[in-house]
Amino acid sequence: MDFTEEQIERYSRQIVLKEIGGVGQAKLLNSKITIIGCGGLGSPVAYYLTAAGIGNIKLVDFDTVDISNLHRQILHFTKDLNKNKTQSAYEKLHELNPDVKIELVNKILLPDNIKDIIEDSDFVIDGSDNIPTKMLINDACVNLNIPFTIAGVIRFNGQIITVNPKKKTACYRCVFGDITEHEPSMSCSQAGIIGLIPGIIGSIQANEAIKYLLKIGDLITNRMLFLDLLKYRFSFIKIAKNENCIACGDNAKNLIETYDYNIGDACFE
Repeated sequence: MDFTEEQIERYSRQIVLKEIGGVGQAKLLNSKITIIGCGGLGSPVAYYLTAAGIGNIKLVDFDTVDISNLHRQILHFTKDLNKNKTQSAYEKLHELNPDVKIELVNKILLPDNIKDIIEDSDFVIDGSDNIPTKMLINDACVNLNIPFTIAGVIRFNGQIITVNPKKKTACYRCVFGDITEHEPSMSCSQAGIIGLIPGIIGSIQANEAIKYLLKIGDLITNRMLFLDLLKYRFSFIKIAKNENCIACGDNAKNLIETYDYNIGDACFE
């Protein structure tokens, strides 16, 4: 593709990287990423992917901005209280980079709509705050063969895994199994969270997406990254694909149509 002079200047610090160049920047501008959640994780993801020139971004969230969000959800300001998070995010992102086409989906992510929402994506990023939604994203992306990254943050801690179904890497269910076997986890409102941890983890998620699209570097596949910012511990845990996994194993099922995810009032952190 031919760049305008403004685009050459805007993306010049990326284009000069030998891993990206003009060809890579063109790939980014022709890519589509779906970000599920415009909260603590989704905000830095959307910001940096918009700045990087991902040409098409779909934002999915059904929530409105609350004052308790503002210490970590960097796309939302005090003036945005009670505004739809997708609209609040769009206003900042469009001002940051009008090059990018941004689609807003103000819906709760459910088994009956997730495939329609993500099926045209080159990559999907999870920014949810509950295991049922993460499992739904995992199962749908595996079923549709769409690479994706799932992350979680709480207190001073974060974790992230990337899954590439096209290369049959271990999925989120390979790690955590059947969600009906686990007790519900605490939310950020119950356990607390330092505002900057989703910024760090979300930035890593954005980096995973860019590296996948450009086919550069190493992804966090078949392993999970754990961060503890209180004690400054960064560690990778190797994980193996479970051949009996109900989502990606040898006898995998189409879980979207049969599984009870019990999404309820899931939120996006």
